[in-house]
Amino acid sequence: MSFKLLRYINSSGFGLMSEINSFRHAVMILGYKKLFRWLVLLMATTPGNSTAPAIARTAITRGRMMEHMMQGSLSADDADNAFIVGVFSMLDVMLGVPLDKALEEISLSDPIVMALKHRHGAYGPYLQIAEACERQNWDDVDLQISLLGLSRKRVSAAHLEALAWAENLGI
Repeated sequence: MSFKLLRYINSSGFGLMSEINSFRHAVMILGYKKLFRWLVLLMATTPGNSTAPAIARTAITRGRMMEHMMQGSLSADDADNAFIVGVFSMLDVMLGVPLDKALEEISLSDPIVMALKHRHGAYGPYLQIAEACERQNWDDVDLQISLLGLSRKRVSAAHLEALAWAENLGI
């Protein structure tokens, strides 16, 4: 895992001027939020885990779409949390255990847990939009975006960007 982190942070896309050679230095450069985000992506995309690539791609697409919908209208922390909600929304399927059991193993904030379990709270409606887009249920999409004050154009752009981003990850 340390090797993968160092490879990730030293990749050309990260844009650092000097090479990072230690796990500790990588954590200092990334910060805990980005480290957690990287771990979430690693968990969903690691070859050899029981998650089918289609499930991982769907989860990551949800996370990125939710993050993208929230950017600019809420805080960066909320956008990060939305990403986590989207990816973890398929945690039960990825791990093959009930969601409640999966959530017992990790410490998440109450708003994240509320969104995952009940599709309510600050992040729940964004998750509902992502799921409705997957099902192509435009009535549900329209209902949720009207409640949040989002435009269909913004939601469509977020969905397309998320699909492209997940594809570029090579899942």
